[in-house]
Amino acid sequence: MDISIERILDHMNNDHGDVLPLYVRHFCKREDVKEAKLIDVNEEGMTLLVNGNERVQIEFTKKTDFKGIHLEMIKMAKIARRALNVPAPEHYKDKGHQEEEKMKMEISDFIGNFKSVIIGTVSEEGEPNASYAPFFKYHGDSYLYVNETEAYFGNFKKNGKASLLFIQDEAQAMVPSMRQRVTYNAEIEFLEKNDYYNEILDEFQKNDFSIQMTRNVPFFHLVRVKLVSGRYVKGPRQAFDITKDRRIVEVTLGATENS
Repeated sequence: MDISIERILDHMNNDHGDVLPLYVRHFCKREDVKEAKLIDVNEEGMTLLVNGNERVQIEFTKKTDFKGIHLEMIKMAKIARRALNVPAPEHYKDKGHQEEEKMKMEISDFIGNFKSVIIGTVSEEGEPNASYAPFFKYHGDSYLYVNETEAYFGNFKKNGKASLLFIQDEAQAMVPSMRQRVTYNAEIEFLEKNDYYNEILDEFQKNDFSIQMTRNVPFFHLVRVKLVSGRYVKGPRQAFDITKDRRIVEVTLGATENS
């Protein structure tokens, strides 16, 4: 899937998930919507997964080019909120809201460049471990392709938690000590090997041909990663905490850096 589409899916599902059911309720005239997830967009409309198992297509109010998709979705969100009498979150009114939205997209774009990620875990005995795994986004969710031979695998099984580090290549940084990076506290979910599991791997192997050779090997697994909270270090004097509710908060200079 195109990285720019994944950018929209990631942003809408993680930062504006509250409006997705409203699209279906208003534009499809339905009241049975418990949850909705954006899984695809194009110039004509959006596709959502409703209540976990039903794909619903909603046309935009007008056909748009790709750059206009985000603005069209904002317009439709306002229409749905107004019609259903559902107010926008209070922080949308904050003076710095637009800058916060830009920062979220900047973080999403940075992570979108990575095909693997550094993983930190801790064993039951408190022993730390660092390794890496292939990383992939599909339908707005994040995934790792993991191997039972790695120490982190047992730690995943025991506590389902990890720290993920996305860090700028040394060759692209001005100096090694000023590498741009994002660290996330993450929750790990092992996936059942079913049709959807194979659908994800079909897409994954387009970027990593080795998956085609290992996907049927019993000790390789696909896990879904929930990015809970973290920190974005943009430069030597710029750091931003990413809270559990996806707010971006500038770190006060002199505070301890977690990444």
